[in-house]
Order: sequence, then C-alpha cells, then structure tokens
Amino acid sequence: MTAWKVVEGFYSLVNGHLKSIRGFVISMNWNSPLHPEFLTTDGRRFTVNRVFCIAKNYEEHAKEMGGEIDRKSPFHFQKSFDAVTFEPRIRYPTHTDDLHHEVELVVVLGKGGRNLRLEDAEAVIFGYAVGLDFTRRDRQTEAKEEGRPWEIAKNFDDSGAMGIVTPQPEIGLMRDAVITLEVNSEIRQSGNIKQMAYNVTELIAFLSTLQELKAGDLIFTGTPSGVGQITRGDRLVGKINGLTDLEISLV
Repeated sequence: MTAWKVVEGFYSLVNGHLKSIRGFVISMNWNSPLHPEFLTTDGRRFTVNRVFCIAKNYEEHAKEMGGEIDRKSPFHFQKSFDAVTFEPRIRYPTHTDDLHHEVELVVVLGKGGRNLRLEDAEAVIFGYAVGLDFTRRDRQTEAKEEGRPWEIAKNFDDSGAMGIVTPQPEIGLMRDAVITLEVNSEIRQSGNIKQMAYNVTELIAFLSTLQELKAGDLIFTGTPSGVGQITRGDRLVGKINGLTDLEISLV
C-alpha cells in the first residue's frame, strides 16, 4: 500500500466521523438562550442585551437598608438578560421566604458608546419603562453577613419585571416624575425620580466608562424607600407619570 493510499484511508475515516458528529448535533436541535424582547408603545419589538441595576440611588431607601449613598460613584450590579420578564404573572421564586419588591425607572438604550460625556448621554436613550427589581432579602442579608457576593439575591428567574417601553421622543428626558408601587391597591412605595442621587444621564455616562454600552442595554435606576415583603397571590402595580403602568400578579 502506498503512502497516498494510507492518507486517503485516514481522510475517509475522519470525514466519516465528522459527518456522524454533525448529524448528532443537528438531531439535538440545540439552540442558544433567546434574549427576551421588549415591546414599545408604538408596537415595535427590540431585543434585550445587558441589564445594569443601580443600588442605593435614593437617599431614603439607602437609609432604610442601613446604609448611605456613595457620593464618589454609583454602585451597580448586573442581572442575566434572561432574568428579565414581560409576563403579567410571575412565579414566586425558590430559596426564599422573604421576597421584596423594588419599583424602578428603567432606561432603554438605543445606541451604544464608550466614555460618553454628560452632554452626549441623552442621545443614546431609546426610551423608558416601569420596572420591578425583585430581591430575595433573606439571601441578601445572609450574604452580606458572611461577606459574600449577593448575586443569588438579585439574579434569578423573573427577577427583573418590565413594562411597555415609551420611546423618548414621546416623553423627553425624564428628570421629574412621580414613581409609586401599589400592592393589593395599597401604596407601598412613593417618590419622585428627581430624588435620584445620580440622574439618568449621569448613570449612562458613568457606566460607559466601565465598558462599552450597546443598543438594547437596560438600566434599572434604583428604587425609592418603602420596599417590603410580598407573597403569592399579591397583585402589584408600578406607576411612573407619563409611562405605561406595570401590572404583575405573583403566583
């Protein structure tokens, strides 16, 4: 047998194995996780990219959590994109007996950028929505006491609820609007977004110094005081003047 015949035989063997592997992968019908899509007031749909969440951005909320606002720079964490939900019914999460509500203004980016100046930050905003950041408060408390990261308390299935997005041209730059949350028709949280320690453009400019922002990024901008426990059967209504209400039932 010539050397060329040996090479041909080896190639045929390898090619046959590759075809078998390719057929197996196709038969699995595997797909990567789908990024959720948000809906706008004019009927358009866009894909969620990343989810940034600002903590301690309202002074009274920082106080009720036993802390204070960091005046040097905003404090933030991130959720997985698939933690965001647009469904009106949300399942009570596992691994908690103390689930808390936090109503927030959500900023949706329509463009990206790096190291944005304050005067340029508004130009990357696509629109706004009412959001709810759910927290496993008992898990968060344990993590803080043990000096561990508290991702388990913030990043889980359906931990970031969001309503219909209002495009910025319909409402302008949001600086002054009443924000409230009702639980079973009782007002639990009430404030104004002008009370934020870091406003919308300041948050965008800051985040853009840490990494390049992209279209589809969401920024949950923090919650006013009044956070508290919720349980199965509760009905929540988040409201911000000028935006579509967010209505959630916990099941």
